Amino acid sequence: MTVRYIGLDIHKRYLVAYGVNREQEQVYGPRRVEYSRLKTWIQAELRPDDEVVVEMTTNTWHMVDLLEPHVGSVLVVHPPEVKSIVKARVMTDKKAARILARLHAAKLLPAVWVPPKEVREIRSLVAGRRRMVSLGVRAKNALHNILHAHHIETPEVVSDIFHPDLTDWWASLPIPSLEAIRVAAELDNIAFAQRQKARFEMALYQLAAKDERVPLLAQLPGIGALSAITILGAIGTIERFPNAQKLVGYAGLGAGVHSSGESHRSGRITKTGR
Repeated sequence: MTVRYIGLDIHKRYLVAYGVNREQEQVYGPRRVEYSRLKTWIQAELRPDDEVVVEMTTNTWHMVDLLEPHVGSVLVVHPPEVKSIVKARVMTDKKAARILARLHAAKLLPAVWVPPKEVREIRSLVAGRRRMVSLGVRAKNALHNILHAHHIETPEVVSDIFHPDLTDWWASLPIPSLEAIRVAAELDNIAFAQRQKARFEMALYQLAAKDERVPLLAQLPGIGALSAITILGAIGTIERFPNAQKLVGYAGLGAGVHSSGESHRSGRITKTGR
């Protein structure tokens, strides 16, 4: 049976599928599939030897989990990698799926590592915690700006002006009523962010307690259980890196280098990675 290379253009409520063979000839689709009948379509239309390719989006991992039991392979690609190969002024769902299928058949697409479910869970918790930290920081900055705008000095004996014990102080500030509403809202945001951050951290600590690699990482200066499980979530499977240099590059910690002719220049770390 001829291997089919199926490109899936994934959207919020549907996907478009297009298939070609090794000779780049169309053998399937284009087919628009609503997610309400996605599982039925996968079981009825896809084959065990199909090689499927999808671009990385917000719901890619869920799609991969659905597809993998029914097809030969699922390749996940980073969208910029596709754009660097194909320059198109006009892009439709059908065309996007066809491009993915043809590039996959030609073996031109570099794959994104598909993390196992347990790694994805760690990353999801870390991302949730990071969002709560960011929310708290934004709220605190907004409150600092209000104090600065009204030339209000903070109590000198207080180390944390956002402590719940200072709620009455914030409520008594000599500011307009609309500003007072903003203050109350931002204080609520801080309290909410702290509660949710603690919830994410509790889940991460529970995962860290079950991971035998965490105590090894925690031996490093400055690395605790939370930092260790965060690092492990970012790395995933260490065996996928052939050497330390690859790991450093993946983390975006390597210095940028420009070398051409007799010119050689190194710069700051790339920060391109996790």
